[in-house]
Amino acid sequence: MAEFGSGDRTIVLIHGWCSDSTDWVDQISAFAGDARVVTLDLRGHGHSERTASGYGSVELAEDVIAVLDHLGLSDSHLVGHSLGGIIAHLVAVRRPDLVRSVLLIDPAYGQPEEWEGQVRAIIGDPASADSAERAAVAADLEPEVHNSVTAARRIRRRLQALALGPEVVWPTFAGMWCGEDAPGLRPQTERAIRERRRPTLCIYAYEPTYIWESHLVDELGLDTRVELWTGVTHFLHQDDPERFNKVASAWFDANRL
Repeated sequence: MAEFGSGDRTIVLIHGWCSDSTDWVDQISAFAGDARVVTLDLRGHGHSERTASGYGSVELAEDVIAVLDHLGLSDSHLVGHSLGGIIAHLVAVRRPDLVRSVLLIDPAYGQPEEWEGQVRAIIGDPASADSAERAAVAADLEPEVHNSVTAARRIRRRLQALALGPEVVWPTFAGMWCGEDAPGLRPQTERAIRERRRPTLCIYAYEPTYIWESHLVDELGLDTRVELWTGVTHFLHQDDPERFNKVASAWFDANRL
């Protein structure tokens, strides 16, 4: 965990699968001038401890809640990318007292139930001799990414996955979409969205989930804005940081205390 800047608002940045807090370098420099910015490495990622278990998305959300409680934070603006989007969303649902607003970047939730079979096929046997290399390959075959990333970013993700190892990569990957209560599958996502009461901005690069969530929040009348950006990849905050930071700053301003 690291902190930058100071101000009358707190922004918590939550990275995605096979990533770490260095993903946010363009956001830290933009936001820390007038805000307290908190970055963290999820369990097993970056500089965080690698444990034998605890890599389910719900467990990772509980880790983030523990950090926020430890720091005495409340009314924070949560920003989450991909897996981090699932986590930020879960924190807002489980502990709304800690959250002022939520900004989700191409969140990995809301996927059709058949994704579970695809994910299990990718994982195969986690104990096999080639598991580490397959984990690295999976880093750019994540279903939601759909090969949208650049070659340079694909190489970086593979290297990050190799550094993490299959004992972190696979349970974190499976934790999004495998199991009866996997929060990344559509039925579970819908149940949680129905309980989400904090202002939420979802920015998508992946059109199918954008369409699904747009219809859902309109039907439910929720305080959620959903946008689809074109010409960007799953890593849209890195593809066009100037645009993203401008939109995010306006969002934080609109949701001041």
